Amino acid sequence: MVLSEAKLARELDSLSQHFRDLAATKPPQGFSLKDECFLEGLLSRVWQAWCVFCRSCVIKSCVGTVNHSGAIIPALPQAASEAHVSAAAIHAKARRSPPYWGKCNTLLRKEPTWGDVDVLAHVLTCLRPANSQQLLAAFSSSHASAKVLQVIRNGAAHNHHQNLDEILKLRSAHIASQIGHPTHAMFWIEPSSKDYLVMQAIQELKDAGLAAIS
Repeated sequence: MVLSEAKLARELDSLSQHFRDLAATKPPQGFSLKDECFLEGLLSRVWQAWCVFCRSCVIKSCVGTVNHSGAIIPALPQAASEAHVSAAAIHAKARRSPPYWGKCNTLLRKEPTWGDVDVLAHVLTCLRPANSQQLLAAFSSSHASAKVLQVIRNGAAHNHHQNLDEILKLRSAHIASQIGHPTHAMFWIEPSSKDYLVMQAIQELKDAGLAAIS
């Protein structure tokens, strides 16, 4: 888990710097197609890094691991392998009744969206690794930021008026300007920090990652 968090922090720090570099030279409006493609790719990389970290936390917690303090997280008896945890998470995500364990899955495309904090909370509640309460608290602290990133990322990946409407619903929580493309919302301002929406969200994901392994 510790290595997973360190990797998450490194990736998010690198992506944050790339965003800052663009923000230093580009205004909030008037982005070129090249800029929008860059922002869409950057946002996708942020989301993927978060998903990979969440998956790693759940799987390692189930098969047994050590947290940042050196405390041992014992393996669940049914979690014989990563493939067993994968299958159990799929069953849990489907909200089926227990038992969740006993099968294996090796097709990653069948797994739940690990970065979706609502799905993640349900999976953790069903599988109940020894540190589930700590993980639930950590991921809960990132709920708003993770959802914002997920909505904007989905809007960029599937750019149509309905997804754009979902993004526009986020305006009331930010200092928002008009946008012509979903990625422009990354430049909205978070009121309390006065920083860009995406930068505030990334920081909260980093904080949640550290809380998850502590």
